[in-house]
Amino acid sequence: MDIPWTQYNMARLRLGLEASVYPANIVHVTELHDKQVFDTICPLLVKICAFSRAGAPAGEFSGFQYSTSSNLIVSAAHMVGFSGLPPGSAPRAEVFKARYADGFEEEVEVLNSAANQQPDIVILRGSRPAPCPLVGAHCNAGDTVYALGFSPHSTSPCFSKGIVSCSKIGSIAITAHTGNGYSGGPVVNIRGQLVGVIRGSLGAMVLQVDVTPAEHVHVLLLQSRQPGLG
Repeated sequence: MDIPWTQYNMARLRLGLEASVYPANIVHVTELHDKQVFDTICPLLVKICAFSRAGAPAGEFSGFQYSTSSNLIVSAAHMVGFSGLPPGSAPRAEVFKARYADGFEEEVEVLNSAANQQPDIVILRGSRPAPCPLVGAHCNAGDTVYALGFSPHSTSPCFSKGIVSCSKIGSIAITAHTGNGYSGGPVVNIRGQLVGVIRGSLGAMVLQVDVTPAEHVHVLLLQSRQPGLG
């Protein structure tokens, strides 16, 4: 059972406030809150495997569901037509299969992809709505955030914590760790609200990640005549 200080600090974190410093349990409170965010977002995560028309593997990416009233998946637009790094070193990605949190797999179609990958957002259509809604939020430099995605050849989601190092119109940079396969994964704040979509995780492990802001996701969804972020 949580001691009163733990309950108090958990309530403060949910409100976006710093936990009160109490040496006996401050680390415990933070760990509990991090796990709570992870457990909230994990059911929305989708692993996306890309293939050529001939069925050759063409890359692995991440994505997420967001609406209980639509069958959509949000991911990174650069996976459409992806052909390896450097470009042309692998089969071209044209067919996409999604694996949901419960293990169900299906082929999904590209509903809309931003022109010239600006912003780097693609909307895919599957057959299942999200198990819970995901709302969007703005962020500022210094905010705590969490990056989620999948490593290659793994169906277990990965989770990393960092801060917003830079937030400007059209772009966010965060310090959370990401790697191959994270592209298209969500970045959420301490309340579990979407602040952006990972776009800069292809290639070697990086310590600062480029993120497409959530407001661009919302706009593209509305332009596609689909429900926006709450």
